[in-house]
Amino acid sequence: MNAKQRYLAAARRQPVDRIPTHFRASKVLTRRLMAHFGIDPAGGLGSAEALLARLGADFWASGSRADAWATFLPAYRGPQPRPPHITDASYFYTLGIPVISSGADELGFEYPAFVDPPLAHAERASDIPAGYLTQRLVHFDFDHMVNRQAGAPQAAGEPLSYEALAARDDHVICIGILNNLFMICSYLRGMEQFLMDLALDLALAERLIGEVGEFCLEFNRRYLAAFGARAELYGAWDDVAGQDGMMFSPALFRRYFQPLYREMVAEVKRYGLIFSWHCCGSVHQALPLMIDAGIDVLDVVQTSARDMDLEIMYRRYGQDVCLSGGIDVQKLLVSGTPAQVRAEVRRAHDLWGMRGGLVLGPSHEAAPETPLNNILAIYEPV
Repeated sequence: MNAKQRYLAAARRQPVDRIPTHFRASKVLTRRLMAHFGIDPAGGLGSAEALLARLGADFWASGSRADAWATFLPAYRGPQPRPPHITDASYFYTLGIPVISSGADELGFEYPAFVDPPLAHAERASDIPAGYLTQRLVHFDFDHMVNRQAGAPQAAGEPLSYEALAARDDHVICIGILNNLFMICSYLRGMEQFLMDLALDLALAERLIGEVGEFCLEFNRRYLAAFGARAELYGAWDDVAGQDGMMFSPALFRRYFQPLYREMVAEVKRYGLIFSWHCCGSVHQALPLMIDAGIDVLDVVQTSARDMDLEIMYRRYGQDVCLSGGIDVQKLLVSGTPAQVRAEVRRAHDLWGMRGGLVLGPSHEAAPETPLNNILAIYEPV
């Protein structure tokens, strides 16, 4: 099996020749690894492939998208943010959600921060105009797809063509953006305020969810119509859970969000694509609902969250969904030893064997301070 065949088989819970692996790390840690191997970080895809080869990893992942280097998004032709606001790789800025740079910390780690939610001052459902988001669809050019993804360290002006990537046998063509139902509501309203709406003002929450759902479903219908036949995997993410469980009532998720996801998944499956859904935290209250909605892959299996141990996840869900991630970035990779990392990898192999249903790798972006030997231990032959 090549890397692509191995990943697609695992995602479909079919037998593999070995468990596929992915690499995912902060830019700081990535630079450290490239320096360790003597790889020029400015080499674009060539540098990435050299790093994967030295590690022994199959793919460079970016959350719900299995292949950061082969992800395609529709071109955006609408208004650009004015400083200090910036664009963000998840396209939230295209919805009028202000984004600023957090600034680099002492380790050089930087991330976007979402500020000034545009609907924060709405006091009643009628304050949210009909078509608030769908009017923005005119700004997206679905006839032109852009090779762009935050998880891949492409240099500016270095897009990769679909034809070049599709002609190879080592890339999974990925799509999926602006499908984050809960998170878009939270960024438009403000996280705290939207959670209060769900608890105290369901009329307003319903109106917002309806507007967001209408936009997300129509956006992705057009996206799929334009490019779905050429893709292989559709990625979505929605961080509805924290370390100990969901951030709001599972009953509300079932009532408002699951039906929208069910419709989204059904549309994706019309094109024969794998549906990968990312959610951090302890997902036990949400995952059965998403499995019922039809997802194929859960990313990221954050094992340091409550009851997210690999064996628990295997026993509860191993027959129903492929799990991606599983090597803890919060504690194990930062504070553990290479021997402990190897033991966790061995445990994963003992649980899943070669039956498919697991893609092994860091449970999120490995942190800047992660010891290099711990990363290397993930990919050592078992």
